[in-house]
Amino acid sequence: MTGPGGIDPDALPIAEAPQRVSGMRVPEGWRLPGKPADLTPTAEDAWRQTGFLLADDLRLLETGLPLQARIAAAGYTPAARTMRMAAFASLWSRAFISTSDAVVLVRRGGYQSALPLLRQAIEHVAAQAQLGSELDDFRRWAHQAYARDHEARAEDVGLGHFFGGEAIATDDALRPIYRAASDFGRPNFGPTALFVATEATHARYPLVFADDAFHLGWAQLLLGWALRVEARQLHVALHLRELFPAAEALRGDAETHVRAVDAHLAQPNRCRLEEYADTSGRRRHLLADFRRRPADASRHLLL
Repeated sequence: MTGPGGIDPDALPIAEAPQRVSGMRVPEGWRLPGKPADLTPTAEDAWRQTGFLLADDLRLLETGLPLQARIAAAGYTPAARTMRMAAFASLWSRAFISTSDAVVLVRRGGYQSALPLLRQAIEHVAAQAQLGSELDDFRRWAHQAYARDHEARAEDVGLGHFFGGEAIATDDALRPIYRAASDFGRPNFGPTALFVATEATHARYPLVFADDAFHLGWAQLLLGWALRVEARQLHVALHLRELFPAAEALRGDAETHVRAVDAHLAQPNRCRLEEYADTSGRRRHLLADFRRRPADASRHLLL
């Protein structure tokens, strides 16, 4: 199949994609979206308790996301304004918004709704990490994209299938989160019980339909995942100095922030995910220090 002008994209040498980057609008700063006006009473309480009990998590996120925006803005310089830069920035933009939106859902008690967004953010961060060695895939898509499909009477953008599976598999920080976010987000019975009957035992199943009440364990776990994703994105961006030539002072701020995230998430008594292999060698998810309220007894749950 040939692209516009009779180009065979599969035979293309390594070359810049044909589109011209006319500019990139980047927010001057970034703040997490404010409290929605129509929260249920339980979601309102979740918003309040999250802001009080996990203020340090939110503070770190509100530091890291603006740092991302400032580094991304360095790609606007004329020397960096190429389609290669655009390939990374496009995926970065999606990871950025997914992370920010997931945090808002966590703050309002929408824990299960945040899972697909965190999983999506990981996929887009990992795609950037893998894109460096597979940039020809983007170039081939770009050379075909936006041609006219006369049979469909449509502009043929093309899917441009790409997935950073290898980057996820080799990332010790993101791999367990990605596996858990995938398993917890699907209609598997165990995670479903943790969302709708969080106090369940072998003897009772206290179902709460559409539960959006505050849960310290879920809030700590998911905000911790958001921080891991956000810090990993900064790590990837700092290794793209040619495309995002941020000032040394800004790069230093980002490195300091990543260290602060690592130290914060290493604190004891925080709900966390651990990889666990049972006697048959099967990989499972272990949730440690999982509790609804700060005064509750700590629970360890195996899924």
